[in-house]
Amino acid sequence: MTDSLAEGSVRREPIVPREQPRAEASAAPSAASTLWARYPSRGRLATWALSVAMIALSLSWFGSFALPVAVVANVLAALTLIFKRAQRELAWWALGLSLASAACSVYWIWQDMLQSAAAG
Repeated sequence: MTDSLAEGSVRREPIVPREQPRAEASAAPSAASTLWARYPSRGRLATWALSVAMIALSLSWFGSFALPVAVVANVLAALTLIFKRAQRELAWWALGLSLASAACSVYWIWQDMLQSAAAG
């Protein structure tokens, strides 16, 4: 297994299998169990954070109602960056997109305030 830039900059610790009970020690491991032991889950919170951030950025171009979605994406991205096993590259992208979405939503709020001040 070779290292690549797509896998991230953090090296994973080798996985040590748990001790099996004596009754199952003689049985051959199944293909599914060796696959999961070889490639552990890195969590899906970063994927969710990035998805919500992309939706928030798309919605923020049309109005200020995307601000709560951007806040949710921001919180998910922050939580993802706290966890050690999470995909940090996706979390940084999610954080950047959610901040951009929040900025666009704040712009719409500012424009609405200017228009209401000029009208009234």
